[in-house]
Amino acid sequence: MSFKTTDAANNNKDVSTLPYLDGSNFGHWSLKMKIHLRSRDLLDVCEKKIPEDASTSQANKWSKASYEAIDIITTRLVEKVFCEVVNEETFADSYLLWNKIIEQYASKRAVNRGRIWMEWQRFFFDGDPQNYIDDCRKMTMELESVNIKVPNDLLSFSLLGKLGGDRDLHQFVDSLTLNKELIEIPDIILTRLQDYANLHKDRNSPFTKNSTALITNINEPHKIVYFCKNGKHNEKCTSHRKEECWAENPHLRPNRKNKKRKFYQESAHLSETQALITTQENQTNETNTLIVDCGATNHMFNSIKPFVS
Repeated sequence: MSFKTTDAANNNKDVSTLPYLDGSNFGHWSLKMKIHLRSRDLLDVCEKKIPEDASTSQANKWSKASYEAIDIITTRLVEKVFCEVVNEETFADSYLLWNKIIEQYASKRAVNRGRIWMEWQRFFFDGDPQNYIDDCRKMTMELESVNIKVPNDLLSFSLLGKLGGDRDLHQFVDSLTLNKELIEIPDIILTRLQDYANLHKDRNSPFTKNSTALITNINEPHKIVYFCKNGKHNEKCTSHRKEECWAENPHLRPNRKNKKRKFYQESAHLSETQALITTQENQTNETNTLIVDCGATNHMFNSIKPFVS
């Protein structure tokens, strides 16, 4: 049984790189914390009880390592979490403290599973591709921490479905969803999204902007439209030149009423011509001719006589 000893300065420097446990990120926090504790030979005192046959010297070393592990863990807890897991029993025993944290935030209790699943449902693309990919990986770890098992294909569809974007991005997403082999491996889907983001980071693509159709950038100014009125041209109006302005030159405005009247006149002439042709055909035939407009639903007959020769 051996433990590494470190000075306080190095300890604080290394710990500052660890995330804080806020109650919603246990999967990500615990993974980094385990790596850190293992590098100091402190993970065993968190996951195991002190051996019953330990000698006095070994027990003293175990206790010292336990206190050091407690110090590292508690410095990376937000105040709310600290108050929930640290008490008179856990503040002096790293094994009890570690298991209290697991019980509180990583157990398979309905409250934990429900909380993490609802966070996953509310999670969407925020406009930053790198943040989205990183958050996706963190959220999948949170799902695993409470044993929420989502089929790989559904998880991939969900990752892609949370994206917004233009037609190019939609085509890229469609190409992934149609690939049965890729869709079964969510990690590869995230890798392909990373490649797409790197490829389009210098292009004008919604996937690489800070705003999407789902999230509106309130800092972006609204477009102002200027109009000409009262017989004067508005210099701020850029849709036409002053000499083309209808407000100053009313005679340039097209007469829409004349166009509309001309259209109706042409339609009337056409109807009259069709009627004359039909009348002429009826006059030349010796027998009465019945003309049925199959496109009109109001032509109904309650007798079969017109169809019998």
